[in-house]
Amino acid sequence: MDLSRENSKSENSARNKERAQEAKPKCVLEAFEYIVELAEDSNLGSEFFEKAGTHIRYAARKLKLTPMQTAMLAIFVDRSDDNRIMISEIARYVGCRNTKILRLSADIDVLEEKHYVRAARSKKSLSYRVPDAVLNALKENKPYVHEEESVPDTQSFFDQFNRLMTEREDDELTHQGLKDKTLAMLEEIKSTVFATELQRCQLGREDTLLFVYMAHLYVENNDDNIGFHDIENIYDNDTIPGWVKREMRNRESALFEKALIENVNEDGMARSDSFKLTESAKERLLSELKIGNIGKSTNGLIKADSLTAKTLIYNRAEKEQIDELSSILSEQRFADVQERLRKAGMRPGFCCIFYGTPGTGKTETVYQLARQTGRDIMRVDVDKIKSCWVGESEKNIKALFDRYRNICKSNPLAPILLFNEADAVLGVRMEGASRAVDKMENSIQNIILQEMESLDGIMIATTNLTTNLDKAFERRFLYKIRFDKPTTAARAEIWQHMLKGMTADQAKTLAEQFDLSGGEIENIARKHSVSAILSGCEAIDIDALVKSCQHERLGNTSRARIGY
Repeated sequence: MDLSRENSKSENSARNKERAQEAKPKCVLEAFEYIVELAEDSNLGSEFFEKAGTHIRYAARKLKLTPMQTAMLAIFVDRSDDNRIMISEIARYVGCRNTKILRLSADIDVLEEKHYVRAARSKKSLSYRVPDAVLNALKENKPYVHEEESVPDTQSFFDQFNRLMTEREDDELTHQGLKDKTLAMLEEIKSTVFATELQRCQLGREDTLLFVYMAHLYVENNDDNIGFHDIENIYDNDTIPGWVKREMRNRESALFEKALIENVNEDGMARSDSFKLTESAKERLLSELKIGNIGKSTNGLIKADSLTAKTLIYNRAEKEQIDELSSILSEQRFADVQERLRKAGMRPGFCCIFYGTPGTGKTETVYQLARQTGRDIMRVDVDKIKSCWVGESEKNIKALFDRYRNICKSNPLAPILLFNEADAVLGVRMEGASRAVDKMENSIQNIILQEMESLDGIMIATTNLTTNLDKAFERRFLYKIRFDKPTTAARAEIWQHMLKGMTADQAKTLAEQFDLSGGEIENIARKHSVSAILSGCEAIDIDALVKSCQHERLGNTSRARIGY
C-alpha cells in the first residue's frame, strides 16, 4: 500500500515537471513556479537549466539577474512565508550538499545587495527572508528597485536610525554596516546643528556611532539610564568589545572627554555601569528636536478619577495594613515619608506585594487605593510584555521602567506601578539555567530586582503565589499583605452588601455553609441580580443562591443543600 502511494506521488511529480518544462510563462511569479517545480532534486545541474531555460530566461530578462541568481530567487520566493530560510533547507530541496549552495554565496550576495533577500547573520546561524516590498513588486510583474530614503533633517535622521536599529537587532545589519550607514546619513545632514556640533567634537567612527545610539535612546524613549545591556545592541552577537567597556567604566572614552555623556548618579554615587547624555549635550546637539515630553506621556494609564468607588470588606489583619498603606500613600504624607527616608540614607521607593488565593480582592484593593489617594495606575500584565524573541522581553521590561521613571519626574503625583498577576516573575530563580527561556526568565527577574532598588515611586505586585516567592524579591517588598479568604463574619457581611434584600440570618447561613471568596460571592450575586431583572422578581431566591453556590466551582457540585 505504501509503495503504491509512493509510486503515485512520483508519477504526479514527473507529470508536473513535464508540464512545467512545456509551459510558457506569462509573468515572473508563474515563471518562478515552474522553476521551483523543476528544481526539486535537480542538483541545480546543467539538465535543470536546460529544462527550465524558457522560464529562467524570461524572469532573468525582467529582473536583470543571471540565470543562477534567478533560480535561487525563485526558490527563496517559494519559501517567502518563512522569515528564517536556511541554506540547508534549500540544499535538501534541490538534492545537493550544503557546500554547493554555499559555493553559490556570491549569487546570493547579489540578491542581498539588490535587496531581493535580507540575511540575518548571528554567531550560530545564517538565515534569509524575502521582504514584503519584493513580493509586491513581483506580483505586479516588475523588478524590485530599492530606493534609500532621503534624510533631509535631524528628525528624519533619528527616524531612519531607529529603522536601522530594528535591522541590527534582527541581525540583518552588521555593526560595520550600521556604522557605515550612520556616517553616510550624517554626511547627508551635515548642515544641521546636530551634525555640525558632532563634527566639532572630532570623534572617531566608533565613538560617533556610540554617541548617536545613546542620543537615539534619549530621543526615542527619553532614556537617561543607559547600561551596558543597552550598548551591546549595536555590536555583532551582542558582545561589547573589551576596550569599549573598559573605556566607559574608567571614564576614558572621548564621550566623557567632550562632555557628551556622564555617569548616572544614584543616591549621591556615580554608577560606573550606567550613563546618560549631559544636559549641555542635549542643549547643544538636540536643540532642533522637540523632545520636552518624550517618554512622559500619561496615555494608557488608568486614571484615578475614572475608578468607581467600591466597598471592600476585609478580615481584621488585612484591614489594618491596608488602612495604614492608604494613609501613607496620600499626597502630603507620602512626600514627607519619602523625604525622611532620603535623609536617613534609605531607599525612598515603596514596593508592596499583595498575595493570596484568587478572588480575595488584591487587584481591586489597588484600584481603590489609587482612587482614594488620587493616583493613576500604570498596569503591567507580565504575559503581555513577554516576547517570543530572545532579548525582546528584557528590553520591554526596561522600557517599561524607563517610562514609569519619566512619568514620575514630570508629574507631581507618582502613579502606582501595578504588576498584576506577577506569579511569572516572582518565583524562585533558576540556578544554572541552560535553556533560553529559563535564562530569559532569570534576566527579567534581575532587571526587576535592580529597578526595585532604585525605584522612586510606588510599585504594587499582586500574585497568587504563596510559597514559592524568591527571597531576593521578599527582601525588597516593604509591605507584604496577605489576603486570606474572608472569615465567616466577613462572608456574611459581603453577602448582605452584595444583595441588599438579604436578611442577616440568610447571610449567616450561606457564609457558614459555603467557604467562598469575595470574588466568588460577587459573581453569584451578579448572576442572581441578572435573574431578578429578567424575571421581574426582586425577592431573594435562597434556593437559587444555594444552587449557584454549589456550582460556582467547576467540579464541585455535590454539596448538601441548606434546609429552608
